[in-house]
Amino acid sequence: MKEEFQKNKLSKLDNISITAFRIITILNLLLKKPCNDKEINNEFKNELGEERELSKDTICIYLNTLRFLGCEISRPTKKNGYKYILKSPPFKLHLSKDEINTLAEIRKFISTLGDWKTALETDRIFNNLLNYFTPETKKFFMSAKKTALKREVSVENFFQEIKQLEMYCKHQKIITLVYDSPASGGKNITIKAEKLSIENGAYYLWGYNNKIEASMSLRIDRILDIKSVNLHSTDEIKPMAIIVKYKLKDSFPLSSEISENESIISKANNELLIEAAVTNKFNFFQKVLSYGDKCTVLHPEEIRSEVENKLKTIRQLYNEKDSV
Repeated sequence: MKEEFQKNKLSKLDNISITAFRIITILNLLLKKPCNDKEINNEFKNELGEERELSKDTICIYLNTLRFLGCEISRPTKKNGYKYILKSPPFKLHLSKDEINTLAEIRKFISTLGDWKTALETDRIFNNLLNYFTPETKKFFMSAKKTALKREVSVENFFQEIKQLEMYCKHQKIITLVYDSPASGGKNITIKAEKLSIENGAYYLWGYNNKIEASMSLRIDRILDIKSVNLHSTDEIKPMAIIVKYKLKDSFPLSSEISENESIISKANNELLIEAAVTNKFNFFQKVLSYGDKCTVLHPEEIRSEVENKLKTIRQLYNEKDSV
């Protein structure tokens, strides 16, 4: 029935219409995947009921017509498996500046959610959309996105597949990696992989470093290589957490402030008593200092003293600045 329908369909068309139908069929096939002459002929046979194969020269004429219409189609070579590849379709999307700014604001908002998977999927969608933007839209979109975000890191620049890093975190694998440190350049770091996160437009791998006895965050785009992965026990690296208690005035949007390693012990007189398992003192200090006078560190004395010393140093620097 299908073959009969296909034959009848072509029999009702003149030669010009059949040629157009074939060109549209090739375009539809290339939009799905790269293909060679044989696959194009198979498509004609399956979809149009063609009984004879078309020559390479005829197919070349159809492809040149698509190129004339604006398609960027690579020529078959040994390097690409002797297939035609549609690098850019002729249908381009033009957006107004207001529409582009809206997209950039959406991306900015997503980067604040702390959900790296949603941000990753959004980045990939946007990267795919770039292929369909007009040159003017693409240029303005890249500029708007850069302005909207404090830091923009493309997932295309990652040496390591982020899904693989997620697996290391899930199974808490001990990995030794080569990291491009802004301060000291490339160096080996061994960590027990803990989690992935996104902050200010950049993706991070968190892990416990036994050498410094603290958790650390590494920007994924700065990971140059994974040298080794311990596929067996992770007992040789045991995170050492410092249990810290602090008070926080109940005027903050706490739903976004309390992290997974913290818990609210009590709530009274508009104050929260919070207990935190701290494995990275630097990040903890950053957090509590950002609360200003709304936060008071209670225990242990070691952490409380360090916070007080940092506050004294900050006050001294401000006084020196005012005296200049």
